[in-house]
Amino acid sequence: MGIIQLKEANCKNCYKCIRECPVKAISFNNEQAQVIEKECILCGKCILACPQNAKQVVSHLDNVQGMLNGRNKVYVSLAPSFASFFKGIDFGGMSDALKKLGFVQAEETAVGAAKVSQEYEKLLIEGKMENIITTACPTAVLLVEKYYPDLIPFLAPVVSPMIAHAMSLRQIYGNRIKVIFIGPCISKKHETDDVLSGGVVDAAISFEELKFWLDEEHITLSPGEEPVKGMQHQSARFYPLPGGIIATIPKESRKKYKSIGVDGVERCIEILESMRKGELDKYFIEMNACTGACLGGPCMRNTGISYINARDSLVKNVKRPRNKVCYETDAVKVGLSKKFLDRSVSLPMPSDEEIAKILSSIGKTRPEQELNCGGCGYNTCRDKAIAVYQGKADPKMCLPFVRERAESISNLIIDYTPNATIALDSELKVQEINPAALQLLKIDKSDILGKPIEEFLPCSMYDEVLHEDKIIQNRKITYEGLGLTVEQSVISIKEQQMIFILLKNITSEEKQQQSLKKVRDETLEVAQKVIDKQMRVAQEIASLLGETTAETKTALTKLKKSITSD
Repeated sequence: MGIIQLKEANCKNCYKCIRECPVKAISFNNEQAQVIEKECILCGKCILACPQNAKQVVSHLDNVQGMLNGRNKVYVSLAPSFASFFKGIDFGGMSDALKKLGFVQAEETAVGAAKVSQEYEKLLIEGKMENIITTACPTAVLLVEKYYPDLIPFLAPVVSPMIAHAMSLRQIYGNRIKVIFIGPCISKKHETDDVLSGGVVDAAISFEELKFWLDEEHITLSPGEEPVKGMQHQSARFYPLPGGIIATIPKESRKKYKSIGVDGVERCIEILESMRKGELDKYFIEMNACTGACLGGPCMRNTGISYINARDSLVKNVKRPRNKVCYETDAVKVGLSKKFLDRSVSLPMPSDEEIAKILSSIGKTRPEQELNCGGCGYNTCRDKAIAVYQGKADPKMCLPFVRERAESISNLIIDYTPNATIALDSELKVQEINPAALQLLKIDKSDILGKPIEEFLPCSMYDEVLHEDKIIQNRKITYEGLGLTVEQSVISIKEQQMIFILLKNITSEEKQQQSLKKVRDETLEVAQKVIDKQMRVAQEIASLLGETTAETKTALTKLKKSITSD
């Protein structure tokens, strides 16, 4: 199961996650945007970008609670950035709350960070590596392993502060304990599960999960009553800040290298590209995938706290007084070497002919038709075509193509329908009119566009639709000035603030009906005259004709009824 899961019902095909993903690790199939686990670097940008909350991070909270409900002794490694998420709460307060949840003890992950910085310092002093990429960020590591495997030799072969601290805890309290990491990072969940981490951390939960848990247990955070144990290298608490790693190492130890800190995936990619080109030599590079380092991660962005305030809270916590008694884990010596793995994914690449064929399927047969608008999430039309070839994208993801096609079909329907169609705005001004309507009204398009419809087709139906929220269908109206009789429908579409008029010309049918009525009336008049004459004659010769006269009267009367019954 991947770390980032899709809530299918929420996905609305907006492609925003694809646009934001720096490595395009999103597959769009069956109108659903799925994270491709093998290609994902867990930066969390898709989660932050999604306006429909269709992406969610897998929670390990149930697993942690299950550990506490057993006979396990469970310890916490707490990231220093807690001070930014839980504003105003010191480590003592956090430690008290964690003990109430059932944890045996909590320590700061900064203890492990101090050990890691010592290993970095050794590498810098030795000066054997051409460049050194240092990071506590699993996402930055995944970026190199999956997309720049040729640069793996430049990764400092040192474990993360989380792993270093967990190893120290286990060495002191025994390997049978459980260690839980609590921090701001979703990619730490991957690091805990990674086979290269050796299983020293049993689970990772975010500050968001911790807050939910505390609220569920009705535990209120408050500052600790007594100062807690301190640590020898207080500067290690700056790790969550940009340049925090560099700040822990003396300048004297860094003199063989140029030190630079980069934060944000895009800037990390830029640096890695430069390194791949051979443009960097003897650089000590601190790399953080999140803009603002750990304080700008996906689990920190929903706090509503600005980056400046979050930074100030962290700095304030660093400067809080601690007891002179240090953590037992400070003095523990453990092996901190780290190996990395080539996790790159080889994807098929289309030929130029195959790209051209895909582009042609969405109406892009010439270079100028390649708009490169980025609406689909890809920087260029060719990039999208490559993604289609790789099975990651749907050709119909091209928004201009879909829009133009829909408009074209709609226009064809409107242009070729035999019925007159007129579109009005909320002020009853003509916005669009089809050829059938122009022919019916015997006017040019330029004469009617933007004009009030009542200048051309005056009737009361428009007010009924506007003010009485009615839909009027097939009402017969005669426009004497135009010599027209029509069946008229008026429909309001409130969402678009548009009114549509549909006119069916029935003038010929009406004239035919009038002609038939005239013939009927004339026939009726003749029949009536015949009846009247027969009645007069009948009175004179009744004795001679008898029943024959009666039969004639009956026949003529039936004829009269048949005419009038129509």
